[in-house]
Amino acid sequence: MRSSPIVTLDIGGTTITVGRYDQQQITASETLAFPATAELDTITEFIIHCIDKYFETDTQAITIGVPCIVNTQKGIIYDAVNIPAWQEFALKQVLEGHYHCPVYINNDVNCFTAGEHRFGAGKSYHDIIGLCLGTGVGSGFIINNRLHEGHNCSAGEVGEVSYKDATIDDYASGRFFDRYIGDKGAVLADKARQGDADAQAAFEQFGEHVAYAISQLLLILDPQVIVLGGSVAKSFDLFSHSVWQSLTQFPYQKVIDNLQIVTASEPNSALLGAAQLYLDSQSNSAPVSMAS
Repeated sequence: MRSSPIVTLDIGGTTITVGRYDQQQITASETLAFPATAELDTITEFIIHCIDKYFETDTQAITIGVPCIVNTQKGIIYDAVNIPAWQEFALKQVLEGHYHCPVYINNDVNCFTAGEHRFGAGKSYHDIIGLCLGTGVGSGFIINNRLHEGHNCSAGEVGEVSYKDATIDDYASGRFFDRYIGDKGAVLADKARQGDADAQAAFEQFGEHVAYAISQLLLILDPQVIVLGGSVAKSFDLFSHSVWQSLTQFPYQKVIDNLQIVTASEPNSALLGAAQLYLDSQSNSAPVSMAS
């Protein structure tokens, strides 16, 4: 018998991915440019347009990962750095009123981390950090096989930590290449793989900054594995050596000796994670800490 599908979305600072979840897999999906700087009504209409493509009469829920902190009980989103209209917005209420079905919202990196833990590179581990390097930097925590959100669903917002003349966001995400190198990360990655010494040096610098972010996380959580996601993580081969070399300066070498750093193995981890977190919440397997 066919199960009731879930429409699941991953909203980032520049793109939105929407798909259909059914029987623990994504059966269809697409990624579109997201109008992050538009007015609130325009953004809401665009999200509804995306959901409409996958919504069916037997859809059981809509699940969404968003790039900001969330009251996961009420579905209110707050302080989205890259989406100015989302400073305090009851997205769950709006969508439930429109579709008349349950809507579940969590942080996008939490969804990514939960997806990699259940379906991807984190399956063999019980203490995981998911670290996404994209438009910004964010992390999610799995502790003893359960997602830890923090009281306000802001656990893991390492990108906001002050670093050098700015924040970790500015040095360990795609912003670094635009701001300090003067070119797009994807363009520099192509040049680096073709042997361009300046582009290779840029990724070496980038690896040093990522290692600093990782060091801060290691001092707090001491995980078994860090799973890297986000667009910049696709170039991990260009800065992995620099990351590991920089981590030799970490004060507890035993931590580094026992640490694994891998890239995500499930391309739809954020979509899968959002849907699975909703299903877990319905079966009384809710995350360790839900925002109040």
